[in-house]
Amino acid sequence: MNKTKIDLSQYNDFRKYSVEEISQMLGIGKTKTRELLQSKLLPVTKIGRDYFTSKTAIQEFLAKNIGKELYF
Repeated sequence: MNKTKIDLSQYNDFRKYSVEEISQMLGIGKTKTRELLQSKLLPVTKIGRDYFTSKTAIQEFLAKNIGKELYF
């Protein structure tokens, strides 16, 4: 089992976010956000029905995908 250690210190806002909060961060609707979350493209950890991430991780994801069209 490959255990990769990730430095979470840069993600000081890592916490549980609702689908609505994530959709607001992305500036898209809740339905499209759910589809994106189910595609496993977003940098989130899902535990049960809860999604854990940070605004910094979402912003980095968006920055890495500038100019790309994401299909899911």
